[in-house]
Amino acid sequence: MLRFIYGGYDAVHEHPYEMYRQAGVADYTLLLIKSPAYFYLNGVRTEIEPQTAVLFPPHTPVRYGSLGTPYKDDWLHFVAEDKEELPETLGLPWETPMALPDLQALSGCLRLLVRKRRAGGEYQEQAEDALLRGLLYSLADQVRERPDLRRERPYFRELQELRAEIYNTPEKRWQVPQMAGQLHLSASYFQHLYREFFGISCIRDVIEARMERAKFFLETTDMAVWMLAEVCGYESELHFMRQFRQREGMTPTEYRRSAVQRP
Repeated sequence: MLRFIYGGYDAVHEHPYEMYRQAGVADYTLLLIKSPAYFYLNGVRTEIEPQTAVLFPPHTPVRYGSLGTPYKDDWLHFVAEDKEELPETLGLPWETPMALPDLQALSGCLRLLVRKRRAGGEYQEQAEDALLRGLLYSLADQVRERPDLRRERPYFRELQELRAEIYNTPEKRWQVPQMAGQLHLSASYFQHLYREFFGISCIRDVIEARMERAKFFLETTDMAVWMLAEVCGYESELHFMRQFRQREGMTPTEYRRSAVQRP
């Protein structure tokens, strides 16, 4: 089991700042760095950029500090108990800067972990173990991920968040002018960027999100087709059925029947 010891997020220390633990600590230390900083890694002073993670094994000297500006980071201490081998088996590098394409996602995991510690509960240990595993697996995925050049483009993160919102709430009345206005873009430029980044038009993506939800409910509920059309964002059952047939090659009822027959 992984056991959460202590942690925090959005810590800020005014420049000049230095943390120095000559003998380290008895647990694993993970730092998510959000400002320019220097680290002594394997005895060598190294300057690193924001959006970087550094992982220290137990009983390892830890020394780092601010580099001209306030030092900002998220930090996490944890231990592995009962012969747990997850930190090692993930192959994450020790005392090595790990550039992260999406530090905010890991920061979100850490926030949940810290808040769970404060909330308590009957299954607190199990929940903290699960959240720790999720954070470490996500870190390993990001380290192995090929650089996505789109992330450096203007509006990519905003469009990525909008796309996640579309798939999370396909029932909303998604229209191009409103979506473009949400990002303060013209409708034509918004549609151009959306297709360039995701390889699909925004309206087609809305349809894909609605079809994904419709198929899930067809497979898992007895919801009437008219009601299903409504919860998927369609104003008429006929429009939903026509679009579903064009997309899947069968009616919603036929799809439900075929899903029941699958092994």
